Amino acid sequence: MPFLFTNAFLLAALAGLGIPVLIHLLLKRRNQRLKFSTLRFFETQDTKSTSRRKLRNLFLLLLRLLIFALIVLAFARPYLPESLGGPARRPRRQVALVLDRSLSLTAKDAGGVRWEATLKVARDALGNLGDDDRAAIVGVAGRAEVLAAFAPAPVTLQKLGTLSPESSTSDLSEGIREAARLVAAADDAFESSIVVVSDLQRSAVGSLAAAPLPKDLPVSFLPVGEAVPANLAVSALQVAPSETNSPFATVSNFGDATVSTTAEFRLDGKPVWSRAVTLVAGGATNLDLAVPRLEPGWHEAEVRLKAGDALAADDVRVAAFLLPSPLRVLVVENRTEVRSFEEQSFFVMAALDPFHGGTNAATGRFALEQARPGTLAQKLAAVRTPGAGGDRAWDAVVLPAVKTLPPEAVTALSAFVKAGGGLVLFGGDSLASSRFNAEFAGLLPLQVGEPVKADEDLPWRLGDFDRKSPVFNVFAADGSGSPAVAEFTRRHPVQPGAGVSILARFDDGIPLVLEARAGNGRVLFANTSADTAWTDWQKHKSFVPWLLSAVAHVAGRDEERLVEAGREFSQGTEVQLPAGVSAVGKEFTVLAADQPPRKATGNAEGVVAFEAGTAGVHRLQDASGRERLRFAVNPPSQESDLATLDAAEVGRRVVRLDDGLSPPAAGLFGADRRQREFWRLLLLAAIVLLFAETLISNRTTA
Repeated sequence: MPFLFTNAFLLAALAGLGIPVLIHLLLKRRNQRLKFSTLRFFETQDTKSTSRRKLRNLFLLLLRLLIFALIVLAFARPYLPESLGGPARRPRRQVALVLDRSLSLTAKDAGGVRWEATLKVARDALGNLGDDDRAAIVGVAGRAEVLAAFAPAPVTLQKLGTLSPESSTSDLSEGIREAARLVAAADDAFESSIVVVSDLQRSAVGSLAAAPLPKDLPVSFLPVGEAVPANLAVSALQVAPSETNSPFATVSNFGDATVSTTAEFRLDGKPVWSRAVTLVAGGATNLDLAVPRLEPGWHEAEVRLKAGDALAADDVRVAAFLLPSPLRVLVVENRTEVRSFEEQSFFVMAALDPFHGGTNAATGRFALEQARPGTLAQKLAAVRTPGAGGDRAWDAVVLPAVKTLPPEAVTALSAFVKAGGGLVLFGGDSLASSRFNAEFAGLLPLQVGEPVKADEDLPWRLGDFDRKSPVFNVFAADGSGSPAVAEFTRRHPVQPGAGVSILARFDDGIPLVLEARAGNGRVLFANTSADTAWTDWQKHKSFVPWLLSAVAHVAGRDEERLVEAGREFSQGTEVQLPAGVSAVGKEFTVLAADQPPRKATGNAEGVVAFEAGTAGVHRLQDASGRERLRFAVNPPSQESDLATLDAAEVGRRVVRLDDGLSPPAAGLFGADRRQREFWRLLLLAAIVLLFAETLISNRTTA
């Protein structure tokens, strides 16, 4: 029965069998004749010893030749094809099925729902297997996991019917890597292959190069879904304004045709507006969101499309945001019977709330009220309305220079600041130095002198200022402007006392802005006027952000934003909510509409972590039922692009392992399971004979 060889050219090494024979003949022992008196007593014994030695050497020679021949034959890898070795039989197969279960598989295009098509293609792929073949399932959705280990194909087909898609992204490279591990650990008597069933989105196949496969492991891609289905999506929603953008929503067209639809904006479940949107193929547009005035607290926003396209999950996007309670600021005004723009506090009021007293619905960070010096004590004695938080009715007081301040007002201001309130003081012509130094010595330990005037042609300007201070860090970034352009024509001589920090100086070193702590509160003194009598700072754009920062800082809310955006997470990802030190080891409840409550526990860092569930706004409550946070969960935006790639193109992206071995060695470690090989038996026999040769050659004989 003929044998075939994988590396037949190695048989030429059998010619080396002549080398041991030649060495044996050349080194053959010759008897030397010696003259001796008589050989009568030795001749018989020597003849027997010589015969045994010849037979032993000849046996060792044949044994070594056989070992050499076995090693050469083993490396040549003889095999007997099954067609010649007996009746032909079908090789047993095992298929590792990589099943895409991402959100895009819920889409409905021209071929129907993609998941139904996915199951049909997967059943057809496994239906070709016999009862003695095996199959495994690796699901890919968010992460790759083995859903069914290698088992008979009928058993795996039953498991396939229990699966469904998830609301997450997929990375097919992870699934292929997991399938390759399954194959490597499985019985190598089977003929293995990997079959990938997916819609082959760009986002799913982008990292295939990170999952190299062995050269002899077949992999095939079976695509499902229409090439470029029509799909619109709300791809972004930002309700909290940023430094560069007002609130907006982004609507994108991922199809290949122009589409018109209607977008609807809702706040707290109530419609705000509805408008028509037309998008060209591959286009996107931003929709401005005019957020009306809302009460402080948590709010929910939603932008929804009436699209009727392939994927319904991305036609709606939600967001949660927090409107902090406005900073209630009491602004003291000394002038009477003047027009509003002539008031000493006009620029302060305009900077803190430009729409104060108007009908504009914009959300403001500050709630302002004016007070006369005579009513200041009465205003400060009021308490905050129930439910507004805290006991004080005011967070800060802004006091431009006043001629007289009633004693009860001075006492009330002192108590207000020491209890945690904030106070911003301005200089000016109306400020009486002696009175000021006496009345505010307990709050601001500094001595203020009578005003002095700058040279007419050489006004003072801002020199150094502390960019790390919350009062001035708004100017820390490059391109954020600087108050150094402002001119100052008058000021007070100032001598700061103990505990007073100088935050800014004029260009000649005299203090401009000073800060001190008094009890639990802060006091800030600006060595200039609140109006334009002493400076033109109010006419420059740097005045407004400085004043906003200064008032928020003394109120203890300098880190607070106008609107705090709630956190946003994608479905299928891990939610990590920092709840603070008080959350360590504490149990929380996660609430979402139409979903049963979920429990979560704060870890050692005070972070509450769990997997994002269904789309919508979720609430985090502590054990007492108090709401701690709100956050939004939305479909992953990369799933909106439903365009599929060609299976052949995806197949070309698969990277094969290069073992770096020469062809003969590669043949040694690779095998075709359709042929019966004998190299292992030959190599084992050579090792056994080599061990026997060692024992025989080292044996001592008489």
